[in-house]
Amino acid sequence: MSKCPVCEELEAEVSLVLEQLVDLTTKQLAAFQADNQPLFSRLDRQLENTVGRKERTIGALRQHVRDHQYVAR
Repeated sequence: MSKCPVCEELEAEVSLVLEQLVDLTTKQLAAFQADNQPLFSRLDRQLENTVGRKERTIGALRQHVRDHQYVAR
């Protein structure tokens, strides 16, 4: 049985956001090690926004999966 298109789209979005978190965290570590406070602060704001996006996307995926369970009954 194939996954529903919405599940696939939400899973792809979660993967994308997680990849962005890895990238931003790596860049922030480099900024910290280089003692580049302005860049570190800018990346910190981006990380906070991206973590929020991750939480919303995972929440949407979980809700969609729950909706599937109700439909299956």
